[in-house]
Amino acid sequence: MHICTGLFLLVIAPLLAACSTAPQDQYYLLSSTINPSASAAGQGAVIGIGPVTIPSHLDRSMIVSRSSSNRLEVLSGHRWGEPLDENINRILIENFDHTGKASRLETFPWTSRDDVDLQIVVDIDRFERQADGNVLLAARWKLIAFESGDIKAADRYEKTLAPQGTDVESTVSAMSDLLADFSIEIANDIP
Repeated sequence: MHICTGLFLLVIAPLLAACSTAPQDQYYLLSSTINPSASAAGQGAVIGIGPVTIPSHLDRSMIVSRSSSNRLEVLSGHRWGEPLDENINRILIENFDHTGKASRLETFPWTSRDDVDLQIVVDIDRFERQADGNVLLAARWKLIAFESGDIKAADRYEKTLAPQGTDVESTVSAMSDLLADFSIEIANDIP
């Protein structure tokens, strides 16, 4: 009886392994949620965005959330479609473009030939779903007159937003909305 069971397992195990497939990774990107301004193009300063820094615990391909104040969860199977700092920088550029505050936008690093008037430097401290389900964006930013190096404005941003659902896509959507609000707050300080 034991020999039959062993033979059955030897035959059936490879078939079961062939039928089971690992779940596919899902990829996410932040998006701009600001509607384009009706302002005429070509008005305003040339604005350079960057550098944008993120904490090293967020600098990974998998999406990270917090399960408590001191514990992170790496969401296996849920990945960023591009490095998070590059995605944030790209969306900040798109958001500022939609505010109509700049005649042109440049991405850090730029050259002296780009004639940047103002530079926006962003240091993100926290940007993940919290244990309570809300998404938190905590960041510091500076608006710098590029030629002189004078700081024209600086502030700290910290807001939370409740996602529409409990899934990862809802979390990423809430993150996009927070980036939009953050961009508008900075844009309000641009002359």
